[in-house]
Amino acid sequence: MQSLRNRRLESLFGGPINANLTFDQVRGLIPNASESPDLDFKRDTYPSGDRGKKDLCGDIGGMANAGGGVIVIGIEEDDQARAASYSPVDVSDSERQRLRQTLYGNLHPAPTFDVIPVEDPEHPGHGFLIIWVARSTAAPHAYSPQGSARYYPRRVGTEKIWLGEAEIAEAYRVRFAGLADQFARVATIEAELLPRLASEGIFVVITLVPDMPGEMTIDTAAFDAFQLGNASRQLSAFGIPMGGFMQSTVRRRRLVATSSPEISQPTTNKVCELHADGSGAFAKSVESVSRDDVQRQERFVDSNQLVMGIATGLRRLGRHARDTAGAGGLANMQATVWTRTPTKLMLVSSVGWPNEPVGRGFIEGNVTSDSVADLDDLAVDGPGLVAATWRLANGLFQDFGTPETMLVTREGGIRLPYWYRDVQAPIRQWAAEFGVEILTAQ
Repeated sequence: MQSLRNRRLESLFGGPINANLTFDQVRGLIPNASESPDLDFKRDTYPSGDRGKKDLCGDIGGMANAGGGVIVIGIEEDDQARAASYSPVDVSDSERQRLRQTLYGNLHPAPTFDVIPVEDPEHPGHGFLIIWVARSTAAPHAYSPQGSARYYPRRVGTEKIWLGEAEIAEAYRVRFAGLADQFARVATIEAELLPRLASEGIFVVITLVPDMPGEMTIDTAAFDAFQLGNASRQLSAFGIPMGGFMQSTVRRRRLVATSSPEISQPTTNKVCELHADGSGAFAKSVESVSRDDVQRQERFVDSNQLVMGIATGLRRLGRHARDTAGAGGLANMQATVWTRTPTKLMLVSSVGWPNEPVGRGFIEGNVTSDSVADLDDLAVDGPGLVAATWRLANGLFQDFGTPETMLVTREGGIRLPYWYRDVQAPIRQWAAEFGVEILTAQ
């Protein structure tokens, strides 16, 4: 379930800004709440004509180009911009669909938003419409009716303004600077994790940086909960148990968990670092060892372990970012097949024969793949998580000389014949529970 993460508004509404909002919660804004940069009141819904489209896209785009916020339709304000009275509006599916289509068709790029109906229990079909808009790093968002000229709104205080040429140029400069900062942040977080990996191992390292950072308080209570969770929680991917962590510790603005028996000992299995802003890194061993593997200059990466490692890392990091740190928006994600020891690596599968080549011969050095995903897709089990895994895995598989990973699909399905027999039953069970398509033909 998508939510707007805004502590001030959550306090004002008495709970998260999502589909669980009750009529009494919204009605409770009257008469105590006032309009603010992140809160706007409308007595009536937006009409369907050109003026209504411009007003709707201008209000939503203006909030997205500022700090995000909420528009409550169904509240009339007084001359002091305070919530004065309840004015019921249509909350039907058709009305919500009309508003969404207007925004998606005329606001570019479309920001992250939702239209939530809050029905009046005494007047079915009527009540409040809540439109929440997330703060966006894709700003500036432009109103462009039918793809014509572009107009850039921004909410300033409780008013909407239209940006001039210099202000538009500055908004684009901020966007591209922000993207560069995120790429640099990914590299920094990965580099900080690498010393925790055993020099003789081969790992997949997953790094995630949300485009809208959150903030997790790290104190004794938070660390105790983290440590207890690591002691009792089994990591998993697609329903496949992946074991847990043995030790937990804290470093500056991050929590650390490792499978090593000693916290200072580099891991040969897996480790994660969860940062206070919702970023994080996760690493898992992916080496396939054969009894015939005597030449340590030529080593094997298990394709099953690689895909499972990516999915496990994305799931753990996504849940930390969204649910613990309160981050939002898109997640910038990267996967690296990493080893400290200079060696030749081959991608293999042992589903049929031991260490059967998947790609075209050996590669030398570490390989990296990156992509983006909606944070909500990573934090919940389902096709979105599988599709994000496919995108990251594909870049790595291609570096090993094969066009794509055959274990999962672009659409978020799982190709069962490419998985080990002992994990096919839990995969089937998990897929049935979370609506993931299972393909049985090779």
